[in-house]
Amino acid sequence: MTRDQFLRHLRDALNHLRDPERLRRNPLAVLFGVADRVDAFSALQNLLIDAIAALEPSPDEPAQSRSWRIYESLYYRYVQQFSPQEVAEQLGIGVRHLRREQSAAFEALADYLWRQFDLEKKFPGDAGYPPSEAILPEETPSLLDELAWLRTATIEDPVDLELALASAIDLARPLARQHDVILDSIVPAMLPGLLIHPVALSQILLNLLSAAIRAAAHGRIQIAAAPEGAKVIVTLTATASHPTATADAALDLAAHLAQLCGVDLTISVDPGPWRARLAIPGLEHLSILALDDNADTLHLLQRYTAGTRYRLVVTRDPQALLPLAQRLAPRAIVLDVMMPQIDGWKVLGRLRQHPDTSQIPVIVCTILPQEDLAFSLGASAYLRKPLKRADFLAALDRATSPASGSR
Repeated sequence: MTRDQFLRHLRDALNHLRDPERLRRNPLAVLFGVADRVDAFSALQNLLIDAIAALEPSPDEPAQSRSWRIYESLYYRYVQQFSPQEVAEQLGIGVRHLRREQSAAFEALADYLWRQFDLEKKFPGDAGYPPSEAILPEETPSLLDELAWLRTATIEDPVDLELALASAIDLARPLARQHDVILDSIVPAMLPGLLIHPVALSQILLNLLSAAIRAAAHGRIQIAAAPEGAKVIVTLTATASHPTATADAALDLAAHLAQLCGVDLTISVDPGPWRARLAIPGLEHLSILALDDNADTLHLLQRYTAGTRYRLVVTRDPQALLPLAQRLAPRAIVLDVMMPQIDGWKVLGRLRQHPDTSQIPVIVCTILPQEDLAFSLGASAYLRKPLKRADFLAALDRATSPASGSR
């Protein structure tokens, strides 16, 4: 196998890390010796995830080092399944800069795997490893086959509707300009995260927008969203002087994707304007209260919880913490220790002693290496700064689970 072939197969495997059929057919399954296993999909998936994890730097490595950027660009893009825009925001860089970072990260991962499996000796130069076409099925999979993985796809994180809509609208704008259609979007803040695969939601929205644009030439499309019980309702309304209601393949694909994902989709064209209505399962918001004197840290925590089931309320004022906790009855409290106004350990003691807050789990987040002290004073969890998103959300999950005893 040549280096170029290996890189092509690796890129395809990473891009389809949650696709059982695609991953099972990838030549890397043969190369890494897992193709004949019953669990070939999960074996190859875990092997790639473990390889990414192996690139994680030590905790002593500076947070802004190149090693951390290489690891995090791979982890957030492929393991957490973030979109490129979300990865860029997570790393605090532009999308163009992210492309360069991901190129370097991809090469680093390829080098690690190449060395781990000693591929230079196994396939020197253009050794006779069969090309990918000989391993893949000869027949082109049907659309149903290609999308079947959505039925069992794991949703790692709830989807932020605002980001998903913004991305779909940006992609649809060139088509809207061709048909002289204006796109308006009204999405309120603090909508719950959506329980749907991000790729499926993106394709549903894009196909609905495409159909709506063709139905409303020289007109306007309004996109709106609102919570309704345990779901979020998204409506697309197309108005035009001479509306067109014709069969559209984009609508068929959107309907099929919606069915696979457990989303209710209805289309109405008569009487009145063209309208599509999506009812997408959402997560109940859980209130989390965070106290930290550093505004940048609070902003980071807000970014970490964006699009999740957690609604973060923040304050920099220690005196405001108890009244806020009494009013909001949060499911957990995130507490800094090193603050100029008051020692965070004293705040923790007050929370544990007050009857209104004594049962609320407290997550201590500090740069201080004092885990034992935190637990001895009544903390439910301890996180060492600098915080990682996965560790922070995992701590919230544990603190708010029924087993934690939180109210």
